Amino acid sequence: MDEEILNESIWDKFKRLFDDIDKYIVKNPSWWIIIKITLDFLWEKLVYRNELIDYIQYRFYFKKRVERRRFITRGRLVKIIRQCNSPEARHVFDYKPLFHNKYKDLLGRDFLDAREASMEEVIAFLRLHKRVMGKKPDGMFGKGICEFVADNTNNDIKIAEDIMQKGLLLEEFLIQHEDLAKFNASSTNSLRVVTFITANGEVKIMAAVLRVGRAGRIADNFHHEGIAALVSIESGIVYTVGVDRSFNRYILHPDSKKQIVGFRVPKWQEIIEFVKMAAERQPDLRYVGWDLTICSDGRIVLIEGNPGADADVTQIPDQMGKWPLYQPLLEELKDIQRR
Repeated sequence: MDEEILNESIWDKFKRLFDDIDKYIVKNPSWWIIIKITLDFLWEKLVYRNELIDYIQYRFYFKKRVERRRFITRGRLVKIIRQCNSPEARHVFDYKPLFHNKYKDLLGRDFLDAREASMEEVIAFLRLHKRVMGKKPDGMFGKGICEFVADNTNNDIKIAEDIMQKGLLLEEFLIQHEDLAKFNASSTNSLRVVTFITANGEVKIMAAVLRVGRAGRIADNFHHEGIAALVSIESGIVYTVGVDRSFNRYILHPDSKKQIVGFRVPKWQEIIEFVKMAAERQPDLRYVGWDLTICSDGRIVLIEGNPGADADVTQIPDQMGKWPLYQPLLEELKDIQRR
């Protein structure tokens, strides 16, 4: 969830509420509608401590109260994270260089931390891989991702200077599986698979999401103009339309026209086993959203792990709350934590 939204003032919240009412709920609403929705939101905020972003993105205005209570809202997400994840272990996941070193064997690509490298090493990395991705070590939501292309000229020196000044983590560019590339070739299209380690130590798959980028965009992140659709855990088939942050819905990718609904994710059973193996490596992080993709040669590679994974991408596509899936698991976990 964007930090600026969480830290905005009360006046900013109301201004955004009025803007969102017009944009997402009722076009050119009357004052009566505005008052009605505002009072309804205030009830959610005061009684259930739900944030405005929860109210808007989960379309609470159109839902009965019993339906609303099924959603993992901001407060419930914080509860999941606090109960499931060790703050000390989270540091490794929140800082990409540490994560890359811990999961090096699952990344399937070369990488270099420019802050710990010399100019010569950065230039050599660029020229070895020709096309590389640059990421902020502590970046989130796909922000700050950039692409660099070496051409074995003096321009490489300028690129290296820019990389070192920004203190970026460099990664070898991945050539993705052709079935994923058909959605959008400019971005590395990925999967988000959420795991939960239960009280008895079992790794349970809670949700899976296909994420695809838009034409010309580098990132496929949902918070970076990407499109998300839910994947059946049992079959690996996409069973919802694609949705973006503006609630646009897509049966076909809007740029490539490749069909989203019904897409069968390649190597699905192998992906499930891969993610479970990654989760077992860090048992003190019980709740993690794993981002991964499939390379052109069929290798499954890990992009990153998110111990604070927002539930929005798993609830917005079908507009169905997932709290009932987590609540009994959290209760079982609470029992063993009391002992």
